[in-house]
Amino acid sequence: MNRSQMIFLWAGVTLAILAGTGRAQDNSKPAVAPAAAASSKVVVPADTTIPLALKNTISSRTASVGQAIYCETIYPIVVGNRIVIPVGSYIKGSVTQVVRPGRVKGKALLGLRFDSITLANGTTHPLRATLSGFAGNGNEGFRPKESKIDGESTKGKDVATVAETTVTGTEIGAISGAASHDVGRGLGIGSAAGAAGGLIWVLANRGREILLPSGTNLELQLSAPLTFENDEVDRPSPYQNGAALPRPDRGPNL
Repeated sequence: MNRSQMIFLWAGVTLAILAGTGRAQDNSKPAVAPAAAASSKVVVPADTTIPLALKNTISSRTASVGQAIYCETIYPIVVGNRIVIPVGSYIKGSVTQVVRPGRVKGKALLGLRFDSITLANGTTHPLRATLSGFAGNGNEGFRPKESKIDGESTKGKDVATVAETTVTGTEIGAISGAASHDVGRGLGIGSAAGAAGGLIWVLANRGREILLPSGTNLELQLSAPLTFENDEVDRPSPYQNGAALPRPDRGPNL
């Protein structure tokens, strides 16, 4: 191999090495880009529970479909030692279903939906969440997957009312029968009249309404992740990493 051939061969090897290096550098760029993009997002994962306080009163007696619900967060939500949803953030929702209790049967029902969240700095995002808990009196029914509250049943109370009026009517009938020297007839008339009176009372009155007064504690559970841009969330403060320990006083000579 003469000198010219060796020069051409060396040049070809050099070009091949440079081309391979360039391809290796190009292939490494896509692996870096997603990591940089991911760091610009702050994600509150699905199934996160957000405690709230209701700010307006909701009642099955006066509510209507579409009525607004206003709430405030009462506990901070933290992601990676950083407060993402601070206390006092606003959550807005609406009433989706209202059923008043019947006069003979049927319980009250309230359906609720939560649509948006607004942080204290004004950042607003749509929200997908269900009602996972509420502070009721313990007698209501609850369907968390549907965000619906069932009213308290009054069946036992209605039976007691009819029974009470029947007893009262029987007593009155016994007195009336004794006065007319026909106690058996008086008992029959009195008990029938008492039962009829109790039934009329039940038919004239509806069952127990659902009432959620202002200040009622609610719990939401995210159905989907809630994503914020990095600059939409307040910057972490030194206190979010834990309280600083005081320096020990070692004295002037130490």
